[in-house]
Amino acid sequence: MQFSTILPIAFCLVASTLANPMALPANHHGGAGAGAAAKVVSAQVKANVSAQIDKWLSDIESVNTFVDTVGSVTNPAIISSMAATAFVAAQNEGASNTILQQDVTLDACGQAAAQALIGQFNIIGPAINDTIFNPGNVKKNLDAINGARCPPPQGAGAISQEGDVQAAAASAVGIAVSPPQTPTACTAATAATN
Repeated sequence: MQFSTILPIAFCLVASTLANPMALPANHHGGAGAGAAAKVVSAQVKANVSAQIDKWLSDIESVNTFVDTVGSVTNPAIISSMAATAFVAAQNEGASNTILQQDVTLDACGQAAAQALIGQFNIIGPAINDTIFNPGNVKKNLDAINGARCPPPQGAGAISQEGDVQAAAASAVGIAVSPPQTPTACTAATAATN
């Protein structure tokens, strides 16, 4: 073969390879990360995702308990203490969102929810944190927290979005999960507006 014949063939092979790179597994997830060609996941990844979702659901429940009970508390020290506990849980919720995205590839719905949650977490965390140091702001901060977490129309639906991320991660590893519970404060707000 002449050089003029080999060069275009080699060029086409290189261009084809660059345009369609071979899918490689994630560096530590047994092929479950971005670029994995199939839904085959290791038992460890499946266990990690399941445990992370369980932890996230527990953290959601902790914040739910805070928003459902702190409004009736009058002692500033107790309000601050409750807010400190809820703040840790709220921070963990954001961490869970990030960890699940690192462990598996979320579907389009899960990815959209994960991105939307970043803005909601930037409302929830600071409002809880403000309550730690300014317990007199509890009413204003509860309104902000519930405004982010409760389902529409009274809120932006962060809890539903958290459920979407969890469901997408669970689906990616072949497990089923229940959606997170909505706090009573959200259902009470709905009843008050109807």
